[in-house]
Amino acid sequence: MKKFLKILLVSVMMLAAVLPLGSCGEKDKTTPMSVKFETLLTSTIMEAPKNTWGLGIGYPTVIELQHSSENNGKLIASFEIADSGLRTGKPTSFRIMESVDGGENWTQISEATESFDKSIEACWNPNLFELPEAFGGMPEGTLLLAGCSIDPGQKEKSHISIWKSLDCGKTWEQFTVIDEGGGVGEGVWEPYLYYEDGYLYCFYSDDSGKDHDQTVVYKRSSDCVNWEDQVEVVAADKFAYRPGMGVITKMGNGKYFIVYEIFGDWEGCPIYYKITDDITKWDASDVGEPLTAGTYTMGSAPWCAWSPVGGECGTLIVTAKYGSETPNKILVSNDYGKSFNVIENPLPHSADNGLGYSASLFFSSDGATLFYANNVDGKGGKSKIAFAKIKLYE
Repeated sequence: MKKFLKILLVSVMMLAAVLPLGSCGEKDKTTPMSVKFETLLTSTIMEAPKNTWGLGIGYPTVIELQHSSENNGKLIASFEIADSGLRTGKPTSFRIMESVDGGENWTQISEATESFDKSIEACWNPNLFELPEAFGGMPEGTLLLAGCSIDPGQKEKSHISIWKSLDCGKTWEQFTVIDEGGGVGEGVWEPYLYYEDGYLYCFYSDDSGKDHDQTVVYKRSSDCVNWEDQVEVVAADKFAYRPGMGVITKMGNGKYFIVYEIFGDWEGCPIYYKITDDITKWDASDVGEPLTAGTYTMGSAPWCAWSPVGGECGTLIVTAKYGSETPNKILVSNDYGKSFNVIENPLPHSADNGLGYSASLFFSSDGATLFYANNVDGKGGKSKIAFAKIKLYE
């Protein structure tokens, strides 16, 4: 069954980023301060089963329940698993894992399967989200799972849909489709859910357009059933450039930070970002700024999250699959993305093509604890979903 990673250091692993802050990075008003990261524990959410293709498992998503009354504090996780065609009599699915002890131990509690279209399978890009208030006839604390279903041959059709759970992940109902596309090269991928001012947003990658090879877009809904027209967020002027895998967070200054990869003839599938005052307003033709920290660069499959811990501007964290150093690092900003520092990765992975793909970050309600899941080296040439619980303090 599952085996757990040993805690990396007998005491704790300390990661520190010291940045000039003052008034959030104003050049004439800086006061040095320190934000520290203490790894409290590491564990394994799941090892790749033997009856899986390739590395077997990846693309994790993890959240802590914060709007579910007596269930608050439970951790819920999911991931991709490459066992299409290998489960006798069953299609593949999103496995749902639960931890009731802060991430030390994990148990599978359910599966979410495709029910709308039996010719496709729920297999790619899961993203978990908990409703912070009643919405669309669903109570506060309803769990949502967005994901991509595609045909087993990955050549014909795909759609992004949402499942809901009213019992903290024990059972799931697929109930809405956000967008549809074709197979690889013409599909819709990589959903990320975000809630703001009575709207549920889904940011995702659209591979189906004729004017651009791929774009980062969003749709939003006021009832989680009817979705407004698609809005472009990033659409590069050169057809071959493929912005994708957008993840967005709101910072303490009220601005929105979105991070994404741009695949094309730019070397290393670099990570770019944009910042906006209004989540509904984007200059899609602006490809944004490359994400760097001095000479350190990042590439492919990014994630971001913001915490109020870390001085006046809090702490913005960005992960990605590749880095210009091995093993890859994590970037931290304490000035709302004006500058970044490099810290060590508590869940490093090797350079294998499928590892470290879309690591997941989620903060506790007070921002003092970071829950981090990553796809790392496992046994027998396969991978595993690793978890770290990390404390932030100044």
